[in-house]
Amino acid sequence: MLFYSSVFGQKKIDLIICSEGIYETKCVYDEDDKEGEKSFLRFYPNGKVLSVGTECDATVTDLKIWLNLEMENKSIGDYKIKRRRIKFLTTSSIGTVNYRGRITKSGILKLKMKSLINGYRSTEEYHFVKVEGLK
Repeated sequence: MLFYSSVFGQKKIDLIICSEGIYETKCVYDEDDKEGEKSFLRFYPNGKVLSVGTECDATVTDLKIWLNLEMENKSIGDYKIKRRRIKFLTTSSIGTVNYRGRITKSGILKLKMKSLINGYRSTEEYHFVKVEGLK
């Protein structure tokens, strides 16, 4: 399902966000190149967003069953969109992560992330993957 988001009093709908899939980053390897991780985001039409980080071998198909609003120990927040800018915080039992960035015309999310847990910062590109049978 595609949905249109218009916030902050905008008169025209100028952005498409898809909720029938999951956005994922490419794998980022540690300095020793033996282990790595990637991140996933799932957006909902009601303004909620979930985030999760996993090992590189995880796929959106692996996540489709448990990455949902009912999952335990979730990292969840509310996103805001203004024009092509997006911002949100996700909070889990261990702390909060701040995301800010933009949505390209091709739908890629280019986000700067700052962990309020340990101060880690990064810039990532999230690409959308359509997923059938999301819960």
